[in-house]
Amino acid sequence: MIMKKNKKPVDATVGMAVMDAFPVLFFAVSMVLIGLIFYSVIFDIGAVLCILAGAGKVVWKFGLAVSGKNRVILNKQFRYLMIGGFVLIIISLIVRRPSVTVIWKNVSSFPCNILIIIGIAGMVVMGILGARLDHSRRKANWIEQSVNLVAQICIVLAIVIIWYGSDYYNADLGQDFTGSDSVQVTEIKNGLYFDGEGTDTALIFYPGAKVEYTAYEPLMEELAEEGVDCFLVEMPYNLAIFGVNRADAIISEYSYDSWYISGHSLGGAMAASYAAKNQDKMDGVILLGAYATKSLGDLPVLAVYGSEDGVLNREKLEEGRAYSDNYTEVCIDGGNHARFGCYGEQTGDGTATISREEQRQETIESIMDLINRE
Repeated sequence: MIMKKNKKPVDATVGMAVMDAFPVLFFAVSMVLIGLIFYSVIFDIGAVLCILAGAGKVVWKFGLAVSGKNRVILNKQFRYLMIGGFVLIIISLIVRRPSVTVIWKNVSSFPCNILIIIGIAGMVVMGILGARLDHSRRKANWIEQSVNLVAQICIVLAIVIIWYGSDYYNADLGQDFTGSDSVQVTEIKNGLYFDGEGTDTALIFYPGAKVEYTAYEPLMEELAEEGVDCFLVEMPYNLAIFGVNRADAIISEYSYDSWYISGHSLGGAMAASYAAKNQDKMDGVILLGAYATKSLGDLPVLAVYGSEDGVLNREKLEEGRAYSDNYTEVCIDGGNHARFGCYGEQTGDGTATISREEQRQETIESIMDLINRE
């Protein structure tokens, strides 16, 4: 037991110090990931000060627990370094002026919105506990540190998701794509609406994982030219797994006789997952470089993939055939995984021997064959 200036004994243990180190570690991970996205020297300096503040407090607790030495400076520095660090972080945000729209889109989407709310609530509770608890008691310290640990875990998970989704393939439409005079493209909530001359059939499209959704604009416009109006869905963090049910809002707002749902890669798998749970709403499923993982009953399913696709799991593709009683498969000779969209080459993919325009045209023909057949 060591006496502080208030003469109350400080009850510290090694376990308590170790537990206190984890929030500091999680905070450090969060700052590194944000720094990789943000690229600001001022932010980096502020983050380092905050991390040093937390690390200093951990060292202080270790000293109390192991040697009984109360290095007061290691405890007192926390309030100054932490405040100074956060001030620099705020200044960096003012100087760099990141897009408020992009930031809000990231923090307000599920599941990051829930994780961040829990994290902020935990920090608020931390402040209340810090003011009211008797920190000379071991139980009080354990309670405060447990709340801090949960808060930091939630925040770092949210930042990891945002960071992972921020590293994506950018759309590269090329100068050869100039749009269509017969298709009206309208921005809607969470995506784009391609309104062609057709009036009775619509297709909802989920983009591939970590691919900018606008990379599929040429495919959507050309399908709309064929009489199939299209809804291109923007996914949270460019990952369809976090927006599986975004088709619901589209179906409830727009009126069409026939609804088809489609997607590329992970987007295709999530589209199939949505269709499996909403078979009464759908007239067919179209999978591009993707496969089903749940039963689709007698719902018509079209799977299109390239012969040179190096990303698609062929074993899963074969297993997916059993999930539909009305299944059609088309292999595009010379096509690969990436050329269903316009975003350049994809890591791990095979080399295509046909142009993306040729692959897109064959894909559209296969889709129209399915729709016209039904």
